[in-house]
Amino acid sequence: MGSIIVVASGFSEVGNSDLEARLLDSAKKYNVRMLGPNVVGLLSNPMRMNASFAPFLPYAGKIGMVSQSGAMIIALDAKTWVDRIGMSYLVSIGNMADLDFSDILTYLVNDEDTSCITLYVEGIKNGRRFLDVGRNSNKPIVMLKAGKSKHGSVAASSHTGSLAGSDKIYDGAMKQAGILRADTIDDLFDMSLALSLQPTMKGPNLLIITNGGGIGVLATDASEMYGIPIDTPSDELRHKLAAFMPSFASTKNPIDMSAMATGNTYQDVITNALQDPGVDGVVVLYCEVSNLDPQVAAKSILKGKIESGVDKPVCVGMVGGEATERAIEWLQKNEIPSYTSPEKAVMAMSTLRKHEVLNQNRKAATDVKGIRRDDVDAILREKVSSGNRLVSEIESKKIFSLYGIHVNSSELATNEEELKNVARNFQFPVVLKIQSKDISHKFDVGGVILNIKNMDALMDSYHQMIKTVSQKAPDAKIDGVVVEEMLRPGLETIVGTAVDPSFGPSVMFGMGGTNVEAIGDVTFRVAPVDSFNARQMISETLAGRLFKGTRGRKDLDMDSVIDTIQKIGLLAYNHPQIKEIDVNPLTVYEDGCIAVDARIILN
Repeated sequence: MGSIIVVASGFSEVGNSDLEARLLDSAKKYNVRMLGPNVVGLLSNPMRMNASFAPFLPYAGKIGMVSQSGAMIIALDAKTWVDRIGMSYLVSIGNMADLDFSDILTYLVNDEDTSCITLYVEGIKNGRRFLDVGRNSNKPIVMLKAGKSKHGSVAASSHTGSLAGSDKIYDGAMKQAGILRADTIDDLFDMSLALSLQPTMKGPNLLIITNGGGIGVLATDASEMYGIPIDTPSDELRHKLAAFMPSFASTKNPIDMSAMATGNTYQDVITNALQDPGVDGVVVLYCEVSNLDPQVAAKSILKGKIESGVDKPVCVGMVGGEATERAIEWLQKNEIPSYTSPEKAVMAMSTLRKHEVLNQNRKAATDVKGIRRDDVDAILREKVSSGNRLVSEIESKKIFSLYGIHVNSSELATNEEELKNVARNFQFPVVLKIQSKDISHKFDVGGVILNIKNMDALMDSYHQMIKTVSQKAPDAKIDGVVVEEMLRPGLETIVGTAVDPSFGPSVMFGMGGTNVEAIGDVTFRVAPVDSFNARQMISETLAGRLFKGTRGRKDLDMDSVIDTIQKIGLLAYNHPQIKEIDVNPLTVYEDGCIAVDARIILN
């Protein structure tokens, strides 16, 4: 099978999709794989090949980069030499008419000259395949996603002919795939440098070693910000380290060796710190001083790591002038990721920790039982054939029940007489809701009345509701009203699904209630969701913080919500007829959770 790189532009990125389709047909006819069109080309250090119109090969190293932007490839090609960030490959992927991110990722994952993969992404066409490649990768992957803002998303789409998709869904999807996200180009390079040169940080215990108090404090602040807060080392380690430092030095964390630190001090402290079982990673800081040459410090740092004999990560932050810059370059050549600030060094170490955590959990199983998929299929087929896209609340809750999702008791009444009979099946107080396939948001049109305490109040509420809804939604056909039991107060959350153009059915969780859009406290994952990711979804939201018991209240039942998130995700994944699911609120208690309001919209 042959291959071809199509540099030319003027295809789908400017709306000329037919020409691009003809180009692809020609490639398939002759059994040729195609990179492009609309690309800069391919640069390979292992093959010493520059098949692009970039001026030169990148600085050699172990990072393989794939970019949807050709201009970005040219700019980053030069930047690799300025920052001494070593690349194995630079691949411009363009419109992805044939070869796409997943294809290039698959190659780089199996390439012996690449230890870390970086991506500049504007849109992914086959999100599910991309996630599978990410999950199965034995190498770290870092992604910089453009189009995070509304305007950026439009720009990304017009630039590449791809849909940028919801950034929150991208964020959740990357967590599931074990792919780290960078916020800036500098972060992309800094993170990739650490991942390409150092092992992951196996545990949470970070030790900071410094010769200056100020940069130590900055590193401490950064460790808190990046999610790896420091703790005081063991008494045994503190006693060992004190033997190598002046009496006025500090053996707390950060280990402040003082400005009197020598090369031997750095070497001995680093060696003993790395050998301690209570230390999982070390950030070494150097502030340029007159009594310790930066190059001597750099060599001592390397010796300390080598002499420790352990495979734990070390990241270095050095602050100073030209001599310090040269020391940083020397350390990077010797596979110690080094940076020009303490914050960057800590960020790099946090990347090594985050990758370890993601790597441990990205292959968790989706273990959900007790669903009746065939019964739901039958209901949905009937709804689709009838032409009704909005599944009623009563029917939605029936579907939920078939998936083992707990719902509150509900009954439909189509007129006043039926309402009286239905009400006898409930204990007051009750809730009254409007039933209409033309009304999506009942509260907005006066279609929900709570805490109705007796039969007379129920009848009055019924008449008032019909009148109000008829005024606010005059074109809506009212099918009746729904009577529900009035539940005790609990934490109102929301669980829902939507179909993303790149990744397909995706699950949402967050703070629920009538102000859900204004609060915006939601997070996403691609369906189906395993129990680990469901738990992570809860922890990522403000709602999740409220699960912890306070002021005498017990903890809320997180396991029941995890189960519900998984089942809602499976419901959307198993039944492609479903466009959206909305459970708002899913009310959470100490002993379970209940889907109080339910809506399913079909394609």
